[in-house]
Amino acid sequence: MIMKTILILSLVLLNIQVLVEADEPKTADDYMNMCITLPVEGASKTEASPEPDLECPSFREKSCCNTNATADFLKTHVWESVINFDHCPGKPRLSPDCARLMHQEMCFYACSPNLGPWIVKAYAHPDLDHLNHAPLCASQCEEWWNACKEEYTCHKDWITDMVWGKLHSCKKDAVCKKYKEFYSSAADFCSTIWHGDYKVVPDSEPCLVFTFDTSKSNPNTAVAQAAAEKKATE
Repeated sequence: MIMKTILILSLVLLNIQVLVEADEPKTADDYMNMCITLPVEGASKTEASPEPDLECPSFREKSCCNTNATADFLKTHVWESVINFDHCPGKPRLSPDCARLMHQEMCFYACSPNLGPWIVKAYAHPDLDHLNHAPLCASQCEEWWNACKEEYTCHKDWITDMVWGKLHSCKKDAVCKKYKEFYSSAADFCSTIWHGDYKVVPDSEPCLVFTFDTSKSNPNTAVAQAAAEKKATE
């Protein structure tokens, strides 16, 4: 009984610490220099820096991840020990178009230096940082959806619905169906698959894209800067 009480108190104190850390005031610069913590050993950085050989071209000049952070996916459609994108038994591998968009989204989540205003540190799975409704451009969402809607999955929300273990896997008796049978629209897909990481907004509003023309400035920087300045005053 004593040990159980100690454990409960420890968990309460841990939760209080997490809440305190989450509530610490941050400046706009703090948000603009924040990198997401990845559940892949050796993949994360504490601050963005150049990564010339990165497999994600958009973020070679300034990256929050190390080289090869997403390379495993390109070979096997499995991201390290996190998730197997071909999790439906007997179903074909991702199409080239879907694999390309899934990798672009993975690179964006893992390597983008512009996600600070939407990173949530205190998440149900402590080894996996979460984005809280990062504004995704509708056109980017449509491209992702159109590339992948004919693929197969067994669950709608890949964070909360799948079995957590060595890899995400389907729950017992889960039925594999095409994405378009699970999701009612592109917006439903983009906002649900990663448990609210993204909020789909019209292109006419400030919004983020997975990739961009690297001969020009990163369009996500201005979006993040405005969000960081607003969040710092809340």
